[in-house]
Amino acid sequence: MFGFAGLQIKMSQNLPPEDHMDHEERACRKRARDAEWSFRVSKGYEKDTFWNRVKFNMTHKD
Repeated sequence: MFGFAGLQIKMSQNLPPEDHMDHEERACRKRARDAEWSFRVSKGYEKDTFWNRVKFNMTHKD
C-alpha cells in the first residue's frame, strides 16, 4: 500500500498548479476523478454516501 501511495504522491508532484490548467484539462481531471470513484464503488471499496464522497473529494484535489 505504501508503494502505491508513494507513487500517487510522486505523480501528483509533477502536475501543473491548478491555476495554470485550461478548461479541457480541468474537465479531463474531473472525469478521471469520477471514473476512479465509480470504480472504487463498483469494487466495494467505499460506500457511495455523501460523507464518503466529501472525504474523497477533499483528498483528491483536482
